[in-house]
Amino acid sequence: MRGEAVSIEPRAHGRPVAFRLPFEAASARMLASAPLLLESRMAMPQVRPGLTHERVGIFADAIFAIAITLLALELPRPEGEDFRRLGSFFGDHFGSFMAFAIAFLMLWFTWRAHHTLFDQLQRVSQLVLLLHIPLLFFVVFLPYTTSLFGEANASHLPAEADGRALATGLFAGNEAILLLAQGALFTLVLAQRLHRPDTDLQRLRANAFIYWAIGIYWLLTAAASAWAVDAVPFLWLATPLVAAGTVRVLRMRR
Repeated sequence: MRGEAVSIEPRAHGRPVAFRLPFEAASARMLASAPLLLESRMAMPQVRPGLTHERVGIFADAIFAIAITLLALELPRPEGEDFRRLGSFFGDHFGSFMAFAIAFLMLWFTWRAHHTLFDQLQRVSQLVLLLHIPLLFFVVFLPYTTSLFGEANASHLPAEADGRALATGLFAGNEAILLLAQGALFTLVLAQRLHRPDTDLQRLRANAFIYWAIGIYWLLTAAASAWAVDAVPFLWLATPLVAAGTVRVLRMRR
């Protein structure tokens, strides 16, 4: 036995059994799947730097969140003797709290639509990025016009006062441009086919029509504030009816 080579090769029924170490098996699996990974990567659309929809969506989410927070910071706060007549204080500033509630709801629904849209995108285009300039500008500007509207109504100015009509028109116009920009965003995504293949196109078109309709409606209320400023806030309350009417018209056209 001395001087002879000892075989440690495992055998079964007299035949050698092939086996691999764990790292050899993992390497073999990686090599086998490499062509599939390469093929799937080549099938994916190449996105230019700066046009990833995830980063644009995250940035827009942050802007919406900041704007909603700033709405609360603009609310009037009682000071000193105001606490002795707190109920009267809230009554005097009812316009500010009403403007806050309306602006909050409009920002919420606009953000929700924007977030849902970006969950259905494959990529964004330069035009989509450009359209975000007016969209996010008026999102950030909304707390200011909300404050103007609230203060003008808290001052108990007469209906014929220029300041009250202008503040109401600015608030309504701000909301209108924000909504129209969101509607244009839906339309642009459809026109440039930036959505995923499994996207519900009918729902996307419906959202585009709804935001166009509501935006135009708010633009008309902004114009109406020049001669019917007292009626304009009540017209805003009809916004859900405008949305429901738009949906009904779309269903009748199918």
